[in-house]
Amino acid sequence: MKLITNQQVSELVTTADAVQAMREAFAAAGSGAQQARVRTSASNGVMLSMMGAVIPDAGIAGAKVYTTIKGAFKFVITLFSTETGAPLATIEGDTMTGLRTAAATAVACDALARKDVETLAVIGTGVQARSHIPALLQVRKFKEILIAGLSGQQELADEVTKTYGVPARVVEIDDAARQADVLVTVTRASTPLFSGDLLKPGAFVAAVGASKATVRELDDVAIKRAAALVVEWKPQAQIEAGDLVQCAPGTFDWANVWELGQAVDGSIGYKRKEGKDDDIVIYKAIGIGLEDVALAGLAYRKAAAQNGW
Repeated sequence: MKLITNQQVSELVTTADAVQAMREAFAAAGSGAQQARVRTSASNGVMLSMMGAVIPDAGIAGAKVYTTIKGAFKFVITLFSTETGAPLATIEGDTMTGLRTAAATAVACDALARKDVETLAVIGTGVQARSHIPALLQVRKFKEILIAGLSGQQELADEVTKTYGVPARVVEIDDAARQADVLVTVTRASTPLFSGDLLKPGAFVAAVGASKATVRELDDVAIKRAAALVVEWKPQAQIEAGDLVQCAPGTFDWANVWELGQAVDGSIGYKRKEGKDDDIVIYKAIGIGLEDVALAGLAYRKAAAQNGW
């Protein structure tokens, strides 16, 4: 069994690789099996979590296991062969988690956002903000990028402008919501960041920061305004997606919530209108094992090819 480090992952897997891997994984999601996240907490506050997936088309099964200590996460992913059952590799998952989350959002954006978007707004300035911007630039061309958050906004805006050649500027959170054609929330907020009334008609919103039922970034107004709601995997979203599970009865109907795999393979029962389109579409992400195992499989295959395993 091999060990692949965070540094090796960053050298082996590009953002474009990750986006393609997520597109393929969600297109084939129906042929595999997923293991929902399980969290276990000790009396001293240390949390151990695990989730996984079996991906027969890729010949792999695996699980991501991680600790949460004082708000900090450390991840590893273990891969197995679905042919022999043998363990193939253990992969450090910190770099991988940023890549896979942003890549899945990019796949959702490509499937669900308007083609003529101009303004990307990101609320949040941490690792996921830095991962999401290059991933979204893989699927849409933006004329400007707006940065909102609690700290480090100007630093991130300067970094984005210099690195990607797209003008970036700092705005208040409400202005980000009001001006965005594509809005991404990647924060640790526990309550809604802004009023859903502010969302621009035709916007695509990716709510990514909250992955527990007790926290949320979007309010009921935003959810109610959505012409389509899309999640990664409905059984897990119904337990963990606080943006949805905290909504007042009647805000939306779970029967009308779609999965990302359906948006990718074309079986979704929603389609953006041609021409004028004022529909708001919301993608609510919490992170699922399929994403981790699929990207870990790609990293393993690249490492094997490079090292002659």
